[in-house]
Amino acid sequence: MDSNKKETVEVLNTALIELVEKVEQLKIRLDVLCRETGGCKQIKKVNKELLAKKESNNGTNIDALREEE
Repeated sequence: MDSNKKETVEVLNTALIELVEKVEQLKIRLDVLCRETGGCKQIKKVNKELLAKKESNNGTNIDALREEE
């Protein structure tokens, strides 16, 4: 692999790591919001609808990229 490709891979890897960290932070905030408001069912319903809409727009589901918990 030439140095240009290696650099591109490193940049993408760093961006992916940062994105995963941000998703984890958002999950924590969402869990707190869910507990504090008691609206867990509504939050989960909206989240499911958003994921379905996002998948239909571009065919990518970020959950497929994450490890099972």
